[in-house]
Amino acid sequence: MRNSLAATAVVLALLLLQNAVLAAGPCVADQHGGFVCGEGGQAVRALSETMSPSRTFAFAWHSSRGVSGKEFSPGDVEDLLIRLDDGQVLAKLGGNYWDTGEARANRYATLAVWAADSRGVVEVANSRWDTDSFAYYAIDSDSASKVDLRALVDPAMRARIPRNQRDSLSFRVREDLPLKLDSRGHLRFIAMLFVPKSEDSFDFQLELGITAKKGAAPLARILSLKRIKLDPRL
Repeated sequence: MRNSLAATAVVLALLLLQNAVLAAGPCVADQHGGFVCGEGGQAVRALSETMSPSRTFAFAWHSSRGVSGKEFSPGDVEDLLIRLDDGQVLAKLGGNYWDTGEARANRYATLAVWAADSRGVVEVANSRWDTDSFAYYAIDSDSASKVDLRALVDPAMRARIPRNQRDSLSFRVREDLPLKLDSRGHLRFIAMLFVPKSEDSFDFQLELGITAKKGAAPLARILSLKRIKLDPRL
């Protein structure tokens, strides 16, 4: 009984924390040119470079330690998709990137690739050697639904390389090369399987088709997947 009560208390605490984050509050500009929504341990800080074309949504990050003037480790941070006019959190993202305006995460990167109508966005969250999250979020009013793109493309890429190498390579979407999401929901990008700290890689050019219908989870399929050879200086 005591263990059961303790477990219930932990669940309630987690729910309260989640609700506190979801109620971040209105977003206001800070002295570093960014936007902070809410205060103290409930605050989130928007990443201005990820803002949607409509300037309605953006990626943001949260830490129970606050969002300014400190160094953070990835374990301290969660990334979020928010609505800027009231700080409403629409989805929890897969990355752990942070930027206080004075300091930012080292060897981490996050990229938002938006649909032209701002109703969908692709998240690329990279750490030093891996893509930690590669996903599409369809935005519908006060929430967003997700399709995991890494789970789709990573196995398909590994199936194209020798079997004895498939499990030893890291997966990465090249956020430093163009990612394009067109009006038809076609996403074009380059990804690789590689040996960390070396120039050995299997490079692929991909095109995905993403469909999102109101009230339904988005779907993605591979339209094109082909091996290419990139200049190692890229």
